[in-house]
Amino acid sequence: MECKGIVRRVDELGRIVLPREMRKSLNIKEGSKLEIGIVDGNKFLLSKYSDMVSLKEYSDAVASAISVSIEHDVLISDMENILSSSKKKYIGKTLSDTVQELIYKKEIVIKKQDNGSEMLEFFENTPNEFSCQLIVPISKDGDAIGSIIILATENKCFDDGNVKLCKAFAKYLSDQIS
Repeated sequence: MECKGIVRRVDELGRIVLPREMRKSLNIKEGSKLEIGIVDGNKFLLSKYSDMVSLKEYSDAVASAISVSIEHDVLISDMENILSSSKKKYIGKTLSDTVQELIYKKEIVIKKQDNGSEMLEFFENTPNEFSCQLIVPISKDGDAIGSIIILATENKCFDDGNVKLCKAFAKYLSDQIS
């Protein structure tokens, strides 16, 4: 298999510029982590890196524990995709650009339909069926690396205790990264 790509020069510091079209198609933004490897002795393999992927076992347990405690849908994501969930239907789904931006900003987001909040669309082209939404970012060394998301469909929304619970588990997951 021969791969024809774009030719770039390496500068004096060993840097190359990734073409804008490729960055856009792979959703690589400033600050994104990339893993570089060597394949077949003379080829570079460049792939997106997620700290959260290495925590799959932990995040599965955390999603289950939170869900049992608060009885809502619990999702754990990296910066783009759902990695673990209390419901299998969410695993692997890509978060909307709006939600990705909110995680990147590292702010806790609470939306409740009954107090007039504009509800978020979590997945592209998927209607919003939730009356309460919570995003608690997971960060490591000052960088957002993922989130814990709680989605509720009934009028029984979460409270401050649920937010504290998610913050504690977000810190726990962050602490598991070496």
